[in-house]
Amino acid sequence: MPRVTVVMAVYNAAQFVREAVASVLAQTFRDFELIIVDDSSFDDSLSIVESFDDTRIRIIRHQSNVGAASSRNDALAAARGDLVAIMDADEVCAPTRLERQVVFLDANPQVGLVGCAVYDNIDASGAVLGTSFLPTDNETIQQSLTEKWCFLHSSITFRRALQKSIGGYRTEFEPAEDHDFVLRVLEHSEGHNLHERLVSYRLNPESLSVVGHQYIDELRAMAIRLARRRRSGQSEDLGVELQRLSELEKRPKASRGQSTVVQRWRNSFYVADRYYGFGYRGLCAGDLEIARRGFVESLRVNAMFAKSWIGFAISFMLFAANRVRFVFQRSDFMSW
Repeated sequence: MPRVTVVMAVYNAAQFVREAVASVLAQTFRDFELIIVDDSSFDDSLSIVESFDDTRIRIIRHQSNVGAASSRNDALAAARGDLVAIMDADEVCAPTRLERQVVFLDANPQVGLVGCAVYDNIDASGAVLGTSFLPTDNETIQQSLTEKWCFLHSSITFRRALQKSIGGYRTEFEPAEDHDFVLRVLEHSEGHNLHERLVSYRLNPESLSVVGHQYIDELRAMAIRLARRRRSGQSEDLGVELQRLSELEKRPKASRGQSTVVQRWRNSFYVADRYYGFGYRGLCAGDLEIARRGFVESLRVNAMFAKSWIGFAISFMLFAANRVRFVFQRSDFMSW
């Protein structure tokens, strides 16, 4: 029986899934199985995962698309490891990810779920756009979890017995099912993030949209409201929230009636702003290479995004200023 089950839900991820699978197979910790659920992809995702010749891989094929939550639940139902690691099909994990998390969980039986506190945000080519940091200790996580998010979902490893006791991912919360799941897990155990880069999170412009982002935010708020009720000893009152959810679901559907051109334009500004944020952070940190990368990616998505043009220009001004400062610091003129 493998010690760890790695769960990967795949849907039309042909561009990235080979790298994701390879990063799992390259783990220094070898006692694992990788369950890949192909959720009826219509690109080459299935043929790519089938091309790997490794007995640790098990593939579940869906005849129709049912979503990430149901896909992960199917993998959990087939899992044999006493620990479960989540891995997304468009991301990359460090070779020591499983080793470090297994060692930590073995040494800390009170912890039911562990992730990573430091992760690089990467673009479609794998270039780093910026680094994100999350809280590490259980006390901070528990205090913050109902206010802001504390985990990178594709970095978490949890005890399967704990997952069995609370149930799996709830499809009602998709595509924010991970938030609801982690909130429920940490009501019964401690959580922790290792202060290590164990996973790289890919910012994929194809999966970002204005309406989708707003919908996810509202689902997260709904999951948090329910968690607060549970933690205060009240019943979930899930029915009321689901009724509210049915109203929320109308918004993405209503947006489909908009002009395709308008939707694409709004989405491009949203994505450009996300990339701009990485550029701005790089600029403030003095990392001009990272800053330019963020601004360039922003402009590649939407060339009309003025703030990125300004940031890009400032990055060269700062570069020139630093070069001039370096020349004068090395020059005898400074001794005059």
